Amino acid sequence: MSYITLSNDLLVAFAITGLLVLLVLMVVKKQLRASSSDHDLMNELAKKDNFAMGISYASSIFSIILVVGFIAREFNLAQWQESLPHLALALALALSFIWLGKWIHNKLILADFNEARAIEKRNMCAALIDTGVLLANSIVVLGLYKWSKATNLNTFLTDIIAFSAIQIVILLHTRWQERGFSATNQGASLQTYFAYDNTSLGLRFAARMIALSLAIFAALSSIEFIPGNFIDNIIMILLNVIVFVALHQITAFLVLKLALPKVQTNIEVEQQDNIGIANIELAVHLAIGILLIRLFSI
Repeated sequence: MSYITLSNDLLVAFAITGLLVLLVLMVVKKQLRASSSDHDLMNELAKKDNFAMGISYASSIFSIILVVGFIAREFNLAQWQESLPHLALALALALSFIWLGKWIHNKLILADFNEARAIEKRNMCAALIDTGVLLANSIVVLGLYKWSKATNLNTFLTDIIAFSAIQIVILLHTRWQERGFSATNQGASLQTYFAYDNTSLGLRFAARMIALSLAIFAALSSIEFIPGNFIDNIIMILLNVIVFVALHQITAFLVLKLALPKVQTNIEVEQQDNIGIANIELAVHLAIGILLIRLFSI
């Protein structure tokens, strides 16, 4: 009787995944150093003890392991000559999409908030936002990969349009948050408040971003890719994403009202910097997002 369930193929697959993680991490570290003119990453982490940058860098490492591990499981050791080019292309496209999504968020969606500079100043709120944005885009990209597998040029073009449409959904979701914040804070700007290092506000924003991406992943997991049918694919994505995001938001609202019946959560998080309330919101949003994936994945 065997008590160990690992096969030789699984051990080889794990070794390949670990090697890919190391290679991608080396490339990312070089890019971080190349784009960092005012400070050195390791100097900020080890000598200056910049905990905000540590959180941001940790999210990068986590995203790399998540993405590489998710895509590498498709690698077929028996047909490695065919699987290896597909794996390399899928990883390159996934990481490019993640970088593009983060760039869109930093430069367009949160254009009034200099996230990188705030992290250099040890702004915990900025680090949490950076983490939420990076993880959210990683989950969205993995959802697209799970849905289409990006096997040819037509599939790739569909993924580009779908990714762009999802970024518009993320933009609208962020503007909705900004409008709600402005309504309860005498017209104040949410992006301006991020610079004041309100930890609970950053935690709430990160939680909602990740939860939004989980709802999008569930929407993508609930539909089948139709090869060669560009228009139907995009329409299905938009309809399902809207439905799943609405379902998530309504459910989260009702659960929070039941869990915190006499608590004004907006005031507690936005004005009192109540991290406990923000953590409860985080737990509810993430749990509902995971539940949607578990229930509706085909």
